[in-house]
Amino acid sequence: MSIMSIRKIVAISALAVTAMMPAMASAATPDAARCILNDHQVVSVTPYNVEQHVGYSTITRLGGADIHVRAEPGLTAQWLQVSLGRHLAEMRGDMKDCALDPRGVQVDVTPVQDGFSVKLIAKDTDKAAEVLRRARLLAT
Repeated sequence: MSIMSIRKIVAISALAVTAMMPAMASAATPDAARCILNDHQVVSVTPYNVEQHVGYSTITRLGGADIHVRAEPGLTAQWLQVSLGRHLAEMRGDMKDCALDPRGVQVDVTPVQDGFSVKLIAKDTDKAAEVLRRARLLAT
């Protein structure tokens, strides 16, 4: 085998390894181990308040977070709803900064003028405060 052939084989091997590195890096971090909300451009995060009727009174309490996600080519509200729901179902372990991590969080996606409103709704005020805290990390 000539030196020229060996150099070609080494060069091709180096290119092949370089091309595979992004795939290997994403394989090391499975989809269920990273927060899917980081895949979208978050424009703003605001508190999501819910009204509770107690007797003849109405009480407003924190219900979670309303995340405004910028529109992307090909992204629909239905697709975003399904992908967030699938992510919730596949989540494993503690993801301390993912707003979807607290148990019992529900997701409601609706289209708005320039993107989507992603409401993360928690069952109680303590979880709602934690969801809002984590969601605010997305807008920084």
